[in-house]
Amino acid sequence: IPLKAVVSTQSTGYHKGTDKCYYNGNQGACNFTVGISVIAFFVGIAFLICTYFWDHITNGVTKKYVVFGDLSFSGFWAFLFFIDFCFITDMWRKTNKTELASMVKSNLQFTIVCALICIILLAIQAFLAYKQLNDIQNEASGLAGYTDTAGVAGGYGGGFPPHTESAGGSYQSPYAS
Repeated sequence: IPLKAVVSTQSTGYHKGTDKCYYNGNQGACNFTVGISVIAFFVGIAFLICTYFWDHITNGVTKKYVVFGDLSFSGFWAFLFFIDFCFITDMWRKTNKTELASMVKSNLQFTIVCALICIILLAIQAFLAYKQLNDIQNEASGLAGYTDTAGVAGGYGGGFPPHTESAGGSYQSPYAS
């Protein structure tokens, strides 16, 4: 998706001859969009390579750093794409659309949609990285497979299992008369 935003902005986002950005003539709108999209693409490729070699990483600390990097990057870049979305949407609102060709209009609108999709996808990626980071930390602390059922429907809400009569012996309830 970030690569599509770059191609869409680079191909028709600039006026031919003057290299002036079509987003209300604001050069920063095109430059910011292209900049964060290119960086997101290359960092995404790096995390894809880490995913490919994930089973070969045996050190738990290294795995934690990779996942924390993924979480940090995804969260921060979702924020940057949100800023980009707001910025280019505002510049699009201020742009005189009567002098633009239909292909230019659709490409500029597609860039706005790409920014919105990137926000959603990066937020989902940050959430999944957060869950994976919790799994890694639980595994390292010996809590792998532990799920806290306190407060959840069907859970008993305490730290100890409820008393059952099959516990054996001559147990007398403290509430018995």
